[in-house]
Amino acid sequence: MNRPRYRIPAPARRAHIDTFRKAQLRATRLTEAEISEIMSVIRQCAARLREGVATELQVELLRSTMLIAHQIEHLGYLRGMSGHIEAAMLALSTVHDRASSTGAWTPVQLHLQEMDAINCMVDLHDHQLRQLSFAELQQATNRVIAQMRSQGGGSVVQVDPADLELGVFP
Repeated sequence: MNRPRYRIPAPARRAHIDTFRKAQLRATRLTEAEISEIMSVIRQCAARLREGVATELQVELLRSTMLIAHQIEHLGYLRGMSGHIEAAMLALSTVHDRASSTGAWTPVQLHLQEMDAINCMVDLHDHQLRQLSFAELQQATNRVIAQMRSQGGGSVVQVDPADLELGVFP
């Protein structure tokens, strides 16, 4: 009986990986500059929403931030914020429903409880970022992106801060 002959693969060449640099990036916490860069955009979007002039993209950025915060909670890096996260996500959902009820996006005014839930969660997300390492934040972000892609209807859009129309960037 003849047996099929299989080709034995050649050993793969290993790429040079700087393991010390890789470990350092994964183990270090975010710097103050990185946190302020992330949070400045989030705070400005929340301010536009409070003022009643937020665009749909700004509301979606806040929603994505809440999804990342929820994933951080789910992964167990920081616990005890799920109630605040759910309240903020519910507030953003109702704002989105009211603003798009006519078919086209129309900025709306926030109710007091919506404003309180969103502001509280923005402050708590700042606290979350200060406690996380770079690798933990990347893992939470990558999981949110994977969930959005697996839903079929969800899409992932990378946005330049200048596209958010915050009036701050050149």
